[in-house]
Amino acid sequence: MSIQTDEMKSLENLSGKSGVTIMKDLQQVFPDLGNLATKLHKEIYERDVLDLKQQEIITLSILIAQGNTESALKFHINAALHAGLTKEEIFEIILHAAPYTGFPRAIDAVYAAHEIFIENGLVK
Repeated sequence: MSIQTDEMKSLENLSGKSGVTIMKDLQQVFPDLGNLATKLHKEIYERDVLDLKQQEIITLSILIAQGNTESALKFHINAALHAGLTKEEIFEIILHAAPYTGFPRAIDAVYAAHEIFIENGLVK
């Protein structure tokens, strides 16, 4: 079973080529989970009630609160940048979450964000 083309296009619209690469890698490791994740992303992120920036703000907030979500957090930080959030806005989301989620989770999120910012040429 492989990921369908329209699902991959949807995923690329969400997170760019790096998101497609991540999902293809997941599909190689565990095809059933890769296919399910891609289908769910398409179903959730193509709804038209919230725009993509709003959806990513919610997703980042949830992932920060959960903790121990580094790979998903990095994926969605990249998706948030792709959706138009700035580096400063992403850091502000993390700062705002800190008193509610705890500083260790916020610090982990800062380091995950910093790594994605470097990959995207936003930090030297």
